[in-house]
Amino acid sequence: MHQFRHVVFGLCVAVLALSAATGSYAAYPERPIRFVVPFGPGGTADVLARYLGQKMSEKLGAPVVIENRPGGSSIIGAQSVINAAPDGYSLLIGTTATSLLSLRKSGSQIDMRRDLMPIASLAETTYVILASADTPFNSIPELIAYAKQNAGKINAGVFGVGTSSHLLAEYFSAKAGIKVLTVPYNGAGPQSIALLSGEIQIAFDGIGVTNAHVRAGRLKLLATTGLKRSQIFPHIPTVAETIPGFTVSGLYGLLTTPGTPKEIVDKLSAVVNEISATPEFRERLLGLSLEVVSSTPEEYGRMIASDTEKWGEIARISGVVIE
Repeated sequence: MHQFRHVVFGLCVAVLALSAATGSYAAYPERPIRFVVPFGPGGTADVLARYLGQKMSEKLGAPVVIENRPGGSSIIGAQSVINAAPDGYSLLIGTTATSLLSLRKSGSQIDMRRDLMPIASLAETTYVILASADTPFNSIPELIAYAKQNAGKINAGVFGVGTSSHLLAEYFSAKAGIKVLTVPYNGAGPQSIALLSGEIQIAFDGIGVTNAHVRAGRLKLLATTGLKRSQIFPHIPTVAETIPGFTVSGLYGLLTTPGTPKEIVDKLSAVVNEISATPEFRERLLGLSLEVVSSTPEEYGRMIASDTEKWGEIARISGVVIE
């Protein structure tokens, strides 16, 4: 009988502990959520985070505070979430820059597959190959033909050494069998100015940054890099239409600290996917030149793995060393 009482007491304690834990998860969030953007204000990731944070706040009934933590190609922002308490109150918007951290050869190395917990994918973006208005080529086949006939005469702008733009430029050159001189700039803005002035002949950029110049005829849009043609420029061919298998895209998603309870992760994922399914969200993202991609935490984890492997392959083929 004495032993029986101990067993019953133990079961009661376990049930009470489980109820308390379940109750705490059900009450989440009970205080403001910190939403870290690993870049400065005003960029695509920042605008996306602020809009999503506002909608999440409305649905969760708690403030979502945007915190810009730029630096180190997203290392500083990512590390602040990795080091946070695993309680669901620190979130990170992940991008291709975060995927590239695992390819660094020196300094801090962060691997999204290991160091962060996926919540949900948000969107996908494509890259573009642009040309200045006075270049004699108007398509990827014409660019390749011109580069082969005029070796050493094409300067390609990229928005920084070791960035996705730099990797993409070298990857394209290798796949196309041409030689171009990559010229790094301190961001997409200076690169765009150089292309508009004719200082460089082509540039590898994210879609959206120069759309106004393309529509005004000040720049030529030669191709996009997605698996299919862009919704924004459906008349523009993909690079894969000339170079089969050449598909490169960027992924945005929401992550949190490893060890965060699954109940909280699932709650956040459900809220994000509910927001993603609205026409308003899709229209807002299209205005940012993004296409909505929704997922479960598990699906987003597989996307991260695939994205990291893809950029690893691009780095190997391009020969770019990311310091």
